Amino acid sequence: MIEPINISTEELEDQRIIYIRFRGSYVEFRKHSRNLFKELFDFATKNHLIVPEKTKVLTIYDDNPFITDEKNLRTSVTMTIPKEAKVIESGNICESSISGKFGVGHFEISATQYGEAWQYMYQEWLFKDKAKPRDAVPFEIYITEPPKNLKDKSLTDIYIPIL
Repeated sequence: MIEPINISTEELEDQRIIYIRFRGSYVEFRKHSRNLFKELFDFATKNHLIVPEKTKVLTIYDDNPFITDEKNLRTSVTMTIPKEAKVIESGNICESSISGKFGVGHFEISATQYGEAWQYMYQEWLFKDKAKPRDAVPFEIYITEPPKNLKDKSLTDIYIPIL
């Protein structure tokens, strides 16, 4: 099983985000994700929401795949935006915020290792650590662009909501 480079704790306070939500299996999500991210980036660019070196891109997993039927899984492509930014939701673009304490696994992973990384965070870390899960959505932040092939690796942080 893959292991993280390290695990840290992070507190987020009203981190504003814009997002597009997809409903369907993770396989279907992966098929559509490139177009969803393009739509999100086009909106952010047009509305001057991207701040170089500060804007973060993430995927939020709104549902538990062990509870929710795969055709109803909600997954959101997301981008952080500045606190002072003016946003008018339109089309598929919505606005929200993320807050709270998170356990953060810092991984260097290939395209085929995302599932293993998530499994590590829940099975090896969360339930064996003193941290207690919190009722909020987990997500991954892409520190470097996700790999486009099976050989390359990228840096990805997995955020697990904790008390």
